[in-house]
Amino acid sequence: MKNEQSKYEIDKTFYNRLVIYFTLSLITLFLVVFFTIGFCYVAKIDISALPNDVCDEESRNFSAFLCYLSTLEGNTFYYVVYNFFAIGLTFAILAFIVLNIFYIANKFYFKKLIKEKSCGAVIYKIEDKVIYYLVLKMGYGHTSLCKGHQEENETDEETAYREIKEETNLDVSLNTDFSECIKYKPTPISIKSVRFFLATPKKDNEVPVDLHDAEVSSLEWCPYNEALLRITHESDRKIIKKANRYIKKHFYL
Repeated sequence: MKNEQSKYEIDKTFYNRLVIYFTLSLITLFLVVFFTIGFCYVAKIDISALPNDVCDEESRNFSAFLCYLSTLEGNTFYYVVYNFFAIGLTFAILAFIVLNIFYIANKFYFKKLIKEKSCGAVIYKIEDKVIYYLVLKMGYGHTSLCKGHQEENETDEETAYREIKEETNLDVSLNTDFSECIKYKPTPISIKSVRFFLATPKKDNEVPVDLHDAEVSSLEWCPYNEALLRITHESDRKIIKKANRYIKKHFYL
């Protein structure tokens, strides 16, 4: 397995939490303002007083909208609507400014996540209408499917072919119609995505073996239920389950 080619990705979790927090705060504020001015309207409380010169075009207080409101004497509802949207718009602008300040702070001063990508395949064969899956016992102690880090300028398919050859020494036919991706955080500062295809050996009875770097301690063909028991991680088991359904559907097993 080759050394990873790491890319950096801003941790957007912090920013997303801020968006949710300020959105909820803004909604709460809108509701408080709405019910407050609603109460004032029902109680016939005049919550605003228009200047006398709002209709004077030479005045600093001139406003065509307020001038229009001034012609609707005694109708407090228009004042309620005006104040509600004026206050709401003010806080929306303030929230937008604050969010962008925090985003800039997050971009330049908060932690970054290392983004990793791997590709591989669920390797299988069918004998007497029984599906067998190739499981890999890794030198680190866990049992997994065939996968590995993507090298620079490689396509997903190229990575899968290379990793299969390195870890199993098998020549395979790759089925990219089956394409499943899982994501997880192997460390607190990294996020990893793994794309799986389906692969089947081109030659019958070929024995899989790791001739590349001995990272794989042993390889074994297992029936479906046994493969599920041997696989260490639940995410890999989910991929096998999806692969099993796909194979049965397309091969009428």
